[in-house]
Amino acid sequence: MTSLKPTIPPLVKNEGGQVSRQIFTDPALYRVELDQVFGRAWLFLAHDTQLPKPGDFLNTFMGEDPILVIRQNDGSIKAFLNACTHRGPLLCQAEEGRAKTFQCTYHGWVFGIDGSLIDVRPEGEASYGARKAEFGLKSIRIESYKGLWFGNFDDETASLKDFLGDFTWYLDTIFDPLPTGVEFVGGTMRQRLKCNWKLAAENIVADTYHVFAAHAVAAGVNMSRATMRLPVGIEPGGPPGISATVSGHGWNAHSDGYGSYALFRDPKQWMAYVDRQRPRYIERLGAERAQFIGSSIDGGMFPNFLFVPGFTYRQIHPKGPDECEIWMWTVVDKELPDELKQEMVRFNARMLGTSGMFEMDDCANMERITTTLHGTLGRHQYSDYTMGQGLEARHEIYPGLVEKRISDNGFRGYYRRWAEYMQANSAKDIPPTENLRHKERSHG
Repeated sequence: MTSLKPTIPPLVKNEGGQVSRQIFTDPALYRVELDQVFGRAWLFLAHDTQLPKPGDFLNTFMGEDPILVIRQNDGSIKAFLNACTHRGPLLCQAEEGRAKTFQCTYHGWVFGIDGSLIDVRPEGEASYGARKAEFGLKSIRIESYKGLWFGNFDDETASLKDFLGDFTWYLDTIFDPLPTGVEFVGGTMRQRLKCNWKLAAENIVADTYHVFAAHAVAAGVNMSRATMRLPVGIEPGGPPGISATVSGHGWNAHSDGYGSYALFRDPKQWMAYVDRQRPRYIERLGAERAQFIGSSIDGGMFPNFLFVPGFTYRQIHPKGPDECEIWMWTVVDKELPDELKQEMVRFNARMLGTSGMFEMDDCANMERITTTLHGTLGRHQYSDYTMGQGLEARHEIYPGLVEKRISDNGFRGYYRRWAEYMQANSAKDIPPTENLRHKERSHG
């Protein structure tokens, strides 16, 4: 691992403006990445509404480590490595459910929802009976923010609050818009993709430039129909919008207040809902953030928790240097009427679900990139992220480095942060927030 660190700076050059395509395919870099990035960053595990009752559990991953997340009898959440502490088999194979205990299929050891070993088969009682406390499941450090639970493998890593930093200003817009909060509905959609996990992540966290090229057919048909359905004077997209990057986290948004509903069959009912709620959004979030709600937004948290409100929320799990798994959810206001919640689930499946109209376009392009990465020449090329470089700056309202929405601002912030994690000797060497002193000028 140490011998690879000197190769990292040339892979991300020009403050994130050029990125070597080796980072999307090199097996040795990928192994370092699992330790340096996934071993130290805060990684999304679950939302409170996915685990409403004691004993509710779900399986997820932190990097390639399987993680079991369980609601406890006292209402708290705990997370464990999903592996029997005896010989290491996967302990729980179900994706989600409710249980009082978990039994290993290999030697029959039984664990409680608190991770403790509570029973061994009689044949092993003499050897293990008095030592049960030694064999509890490996617990994972977890912290929460606004109902979102995250895990971290490294005890030296800064707190989740420090990791999020000023990005909470944006995050609250979609996860804390009302006192009643949000909920995950409709279950989890999953798909495998033949590309590096970062290609799937960057598409959501920063790439608004691709929409009318990659999605030309789907967008052309749907947007023309949508425009006819919207009230006079409201155009999808509206003002130019912003791109903001905060320590690798990304936020790209318009502020028309309605654009995310443009592709719905009947946008007026969605617009009526946000119109009713807008005064409450303003009271809770302020006028600027309240206007984001209902607008076209995409972004995400470094490294792999992403969102397109009104379309999809997702996590990208790495499965090798050029393969990943995408998990997708629908997230809505708890107060949204039930019929609109179900329509949102159906809409997400149609547009950015596993076989959605937009999703297939994106997946095809990510895999087309992968086909060019393994050759003698191709893997040594650099991808360019310099659109708008030099124009990003601090803003009087919006946190982070801000530029117009159609720019590569978010890409550069994302890969600068990736390089920081890859070069750090320990978690203590990673600053909680990106050093932005080189961007002293500001704009309003």
